[in-house]
Amino acid sequence: MGETMQQEEATMQIQPRQDGGKSIVITKRNGETQRIELSTAGDVITSTVQGQTTATVAPAAPALPPARRKALPDGVVPMMAIIFGSVTVMSLFTPIIKAWARRFERRAEYTQQALVEQRLAAIEQAIETVAVEVERISEGQRFTTKLLADKAQPEMERVR
Repeated sequence: MGETMQQEEATMQIQPRQDGGKSIVITKRNGETQRIELSTAGDVITSTVQGQTTATVAPAAPALPPARRKALPDGVVPMMAIIFGSVTVMSLFTPIIKAWARRFERRAEYTQQALVEQRLAAIEQAIETVAVEVERISEGQRFTTKLLADKAQPEMERVR
């Protein structure tokens, strides 16, 4: 199942593993054995000599693609978020705050208007009262004038 290669100094066997990787067993002439475990990507997982693990190597992370442009300076993204957030809040809440202010102004206007209407009603009532009194005075004056005229007529005829 595995491949075996012999050279003057050592023998090497390559054996497939269940996880898809490979195991390489190297036996040297002096009897020393080295076992190397490879992952499916070909990365070295462990290297063992005479039953002792001498090195454990983590699989290499996949290489990142090259950056297309330079990274932004630190703090630019939070600063832009604050600016755009502030503009959004101002543009949304300004009409609401204006409407709220107008509502309070109108409330004050309604209160003032009610006071003005009360004062006008009082003035109107006072004018009507004065008109009634003037009418009574004029009736009294007419009556007095009529009495004086009736009394003066017999005397006027005597003078003539």
